[in-house]
Amino acid sequence: MMYATVEDFLASVPNHLVIELAGNMETQEINENEIETYLVDASSTIDGYVGSRYDLPLPTAPAALKGRCIDIALYNMQRLRATGDIEDSRERYLDAISFLKDLIKGIVSLGLPQENTPPPNPGPRFRPGSSIMKGLSY
Repeated sequence: MMYATVEDFLASVPNHLVIELAGNMETQEINENEIETYLVDASSTIDGYVGSRYDLPLPTAPAALKGRCIDIALYNMQRLRATGDIEDSRERYLDAISFLKDLIKGIVSLGLPQENTPPPNPGPRFRPGSSIMKGLSY
């Protein structure tokens, strides 16, 4: 499942940056296939986290994941650029990953009914009346 569409990406990211990262500066044309490739990759990253807590595929793409998907895709698109150029994207990427980590810890929720939570560990069990020390004399 993709958590954000190319249209979502184009609506969220400034046009000049989109052209710089996935377009032709001379013609101002945007390569939407390249953007989609990064969104698919970002969605896979999200699934790696979400799948530990929720059954995949999710019934719908939660709004809470759309912006994080865009942030992860944008960071991945920019990561080969000079370090100073991606400071904001890196911070947004780290925020997105932090959100996903909080999600699998149960600190935040997607508000979906089908959580894939592991059963609680019951710990050791004791049976009343049984003893391995029975019949021993001291």
